Amino acid sequence: MRKTWVLLLLSLGLLLAACVPTPGPRAPAGAPGVPPFPDARFALYLDPEALRQDLPTLPLPAAEAVRERLPGFPLLFAFLGTAPSEGYGVRLGKAVREGGALKVEVRTWGPAGPQGKVRYTYPLDLRPLTDLPPFPFELVFHTPEGRVLHRERVRPPVATSGRAEEVGDPYGVVARWEEVYRDGPYLGRNLVRLHEKAFTVFYTPEGEGSRFYLDLPPWLLRGQETPLCALTDRPPEDLARKTRGSLLGQVLTLKEVFVPLNQRHGLVERPLPPDRVPERAYVACLYGAEDPRPEALGPMVLDLYPARLVRREPQSVEVLRAEAGPTELVFQVRLHPLPLGDVPLDLYTLDPPRLPGGERVVAFPYHGFDRGPTQPRYALSLHEGPGGFFLWILKPEVHTFTLFARLTLCQEAEGKALSPLNPPPGATCPSLPLVQASYTHRGLLGPGAPLALRLQFRSPKGWRSEPFVVTVP
Repeated sequence: MRKTWVLLLLSLGLLLAACVPTPGPRAPAGAPGVPPFPDARFALYLDPEALRQDLPTLPLPAAEAVRERLPGFPLLFAFLGTAPSEGYGVRLGKAVREGGALKVEVRTWGPAGPQGKVRYTYPLDLRPLTDLPPFPFELVFHTPEGRVLHRERVRPPVATSGRAEEVGDPYGVVARWEEVYRDGPYLGRNLVRLHEKAFTVFYTPEGEGSRFYLDLPPWLLRGQETPLCALTDRPPEDLARKTRGSLLGQVLTLKEVFVPLNQRHGLVERPLPPDRVPERAYVACLYGAEDPRPEALGPMVLDLYPARLVRREPQSVEVLRAEAGPTELVFQVRLHPLPLGDVPLDLYTLDPPRLPGGERVVAFPYHGFDRGPTQPRYALSLHEGPGGFFLWILKPEVHTFTLFARLTLCQEAEGKALSPLNPPPGATCPSLPLVQASYTHRGLLGPGAPLALRLQFRSPKGWRSEPFVVTVP
């Protein structure tokens, strides 16, 4: 019954949250220069598809405000994050091209005096651009004082059709090799391009071999399409000379083994033991191009990216980011290896702090207030399963995830490690904070804030993180 009640309240919370005003004020009217909240976002969307893929990661009111105010593309976007009250705002200032970079000024502000009633707002600003530097270029969002808020390398999405010079990734190429060959009455052509962009590829031991995986960047994905990418240690000139469609598995190899990347259920042709895995290789992504000549075969284009191969232990949870804002804890975690199925996760508070009234402070994981459970290439669900109640990662196609948590106070709870999802017998851990539209950590803790929490992700399926610390304001 308790779990059913939690799910009903979560649904009700999303309906109530949609009524909260979204955009902040349009003109500075308070204290200038407030820092962004942990779920802030600064981005440049080149086309509607890029925005469509990213909108599910925003709070629902913020995403709806973006849809209503779309001015055109390319689109600069600044989101200050989930603010605990009215009076916060963000504005995009001048965008200046400097050499191969685009620098965008961002002004932020907050309430001039003490914050009033808790009322979530989602300050954001949008602005179309008409003049971009040549691809690829450096994009920098910064404050008027010069503090960098966000930095990234902008590349357009790969093209999946066209001539050989157009398909794939023609940007940031440092070297190229071309081979024209004859196959019976037909002419064939291979184009191999080496890029400056580099990747980190992870691998874990699996049986007698290894499993390799990485999260491909958005510009390498077009909608739900994923290019054929594999690992290779063959020299680029060798690939240009020998690549043929029917012989791909014999040419595009790592230590003479064909190693496709991000194959959730496929098996390599034979195991590659971890002790044979090199430290360096190439990520190779293959595309077929067009040639209108009747005597020509469709050219094959191979984009190579230098790769560093890093070993990780199986079923390990790597915590990349753990940060506390006024209303939620925000985590970015990476699972090793890329999961083959649904993953149940629990969040334990280690040595949970005790408040003067005797309550224990613990963290409650969930998919986030005002957020949709369906994210790009995975979904989140808080429900019961074998062994207890968990935050489930469903149908993952990536191995990096954004999770959230709020705090609650457990009564009659003892122990060195406590989970409010699965409390010990006799303990009560209210789930109401998950759906409160007036929740703040400080409001829950009162004079007990700020405090430090030692946390650890665990799973009944064996996944586990190292303990980590978050300081709650």
